[in-house]
Amino acid sequence: MTGEFKSLKRRIFDAINDKDDGGKPDHIFDFFIIGVIILNVVMIFLETYPAIYAKYHGTFLLFEYFTIAIFTGEYFLRVWTCTYYPDFADPFFGRIRYIFSITLIIDFFAVFPFYLSLLLPLDHHIVQFLRLFRLFRVLKLLRYYGSIDVIFQVIKKNSQYLFSIIVILLIFLSFSSYLFYMFESAVQPDNVKDFDDAFWWAIETTSTVGYGDVFPVTEIGKLFTVIIMLIGIGLIALPTGILASGFLEEMKLRSDPMATSTQTSIADEIRKLNQLLEEGLLTEDEFRIGKEKLLR
Repeated sequence: MTGEFKSLKRRIFDAINDKDDGGKPDHIFDFFIIGVIILNVVMIFLETYPAIYAKYHGTFLLFEYFTIAIFTGEYFLRVWTCTYYPDFADPFFGRIRYIFSITLIIDFFAVFPFYLSLLLPLDHHIVQFLRLFRLFRVLKLLRYYGSIDVIFQVIKKNSQYLFSIIVILLIFLSFSSYLFYMFESAVQPDNVKDFDDAFWWAIETTSTVGYGDVFPVTEIGKLFTVIIMLIGIGLIALPTGILASGFLEEMKLRSDPMATSTQTSIADEIRKLNQLLEEGLLTEDEFRIGKEKLLR
């Protein structure tokens, strides 16, 4: 790589890099991309008005081509310059890992459906479905405020607890759906025809939404519904509480990393003292004095 070429690559990396300052927009390029994303959001919603879309169809189409060109260029520039990140320094495997990072996956789906619908003769309904992927362009905003890292870090740290709750919730929904079907299917066969209708009722009731399209009419069904609602509130609140606690912990860690590490080290030292006490190498008074010193 020549010196001028390497210098150009470095300048481009510095312009589009989103990790130097905690993922905050600080370059003209950042604000330009944010502006294009916001305009995309406006265009997506304006297209839902038939009169406006019919009148300015050409403008919408031209802006779509402009957006695709910008986002495609951004995607390839990020892949090309990512080797300046220490985690992705390898020219081949580093780029592969970078391509499969969550931010690059979002960038990919923001443009890929356009090329797919352009190159392949797809059904009209499939094309309409692919247009939904334009909403991925909105997610690109998360790159500039570090939010997406926090979200996935919290989910990753609490994945075991969340998975356990999801399994319990699925078992609870299946069990309650079957019982509701047993209680109500014979009395209201039009509303509770099969397990799907009962499962839909269970989701409505557990989440306390209650659309009113399926509801119990038997006395035992009503009593069962009350029980399901009371239990459902607690089950739904569990993952919410875990995620909220995880967010608070992650925010505290990012705002003051030393506080968490200090608390962890003190806890480790106290555990060591307790182990020495159990092994008979420390007396009760020595353990108490040592613990008081650490806590101070």
